[in-house]
Amino acid sequence: MFATQTIRRRIGFTLIELLVVIAIIAILIGLLLPAVQKVRDAAARMSCSNKIKQIAIALHNHESSHGLLPSAGKGYSWCASAAGGPGDAKIYNSNGLVLLLPYLEQAALFNKFNLNEASAATGTTAGSPWQNSNATSASVVGDPTTNGNGAAAGTIVPTFLCPSDTNSPKGRLAGVHYGPGGSLQGAATDYDFITSDTDFSICNNWKTAGAARRMFGENSTTKLSAVTDGLSNTLAVGETTMYHVNGAAFAWGYRTWVMSGIDPGTSDAGINLWHLPSVHATWQNPPYTPVIGRIRTWWAAAGSLHTGGANFAFGDGSVRFMRETTDATTLNALCTMAGGEVINLP
Repeated sequence: MFATQTIRRRIGFTLIELLVVIAIIAILIGLLLPAVQKVRDAAARMSCSNKIKQIAIALHNHESSHGLLPSAGKGYSWCASAAGGPGDAKIYNSNGLVLLLPYLEQAALFNKFNLNEASAATGTTAGSPWQNSNATSASVVGDPTTNGNGAAAGTIVPTFLCPSDTNSPKGRLAGVHYGPGGSLQGAATDYDFITSDTDFSICNNWKTAGAARRMFGENSTTKLSAVTDGLSNTLAVGETTMYHVNGAAFAWGYRTWVMSGIDPGTSDAGINLWHLPSVHATWQNPPYTPVIGRIRTWWAAAGSLHTGGANFAFGDGSVRFMRETTDATTLNALCTMAGGEVINLP
């Protein structure tokens, strides 16, 4: 008699084998994640570039239809000096981006705006630090809380948002400083006109800016033919973030306190500056810790969450990615529309 031998076959993995497999998978994930992130970043940057391109084309379409480009805004209530001319007696606090809506497939939203009345009521109290030089006699035209403008300005417009910006378009543009009025709140934009940061403090600065004039400003009336530096050498629209430490953000539907536009050429600005270029030693206590994505320049913030720079549209409609290391002299020359500078683009 022979004993019957039972042969048992092992099914599955041993613990050591399982750990080895998990380790290999972890290594592969670690190798793939940076590549996947780079692809995502590239896709977001491309989408962002396409959106600012759409805005640039809309500017050309507006000029073709109306004979001039839209102004950056109209009738600011918060400019404090009459050095460039008196502040407007009629306050609108409007934003020229609204005028581009029909050319961005947003005609229905555009029709909700009453262009003959104000879009925000900020800064009209006599004696407040944010009022124009005619504040004692200036008046807000209509009521943004009831004329439909304030409510429409709270609409999130995808074309005005860069997918790389992780900040929220809602939540920061509210209250007496940054909201359109009452309890209403605005929606932010990642794109705005290239203006002079001096528009914040000098009423109607664009009219007397001379060689420092940008393509856009308060009550500007630019024609493409007036850009004598060359449309391919002049910045028209820039990129920003939806979180400003100095000022909440830029609203697309109106202008209020420190929302004059983007000026990367000013001495206190630049591209992707998460803290002020110079801060007095006793200005902050405790010191401010810079946070990527929360731009902190003097009210003319140019920047993005793209690595190394931001997108800009030129007057000819082309879009270029400008490095954050671009020197201030070049940036300022690119901002002016008739400064006569010789520019060597980086």
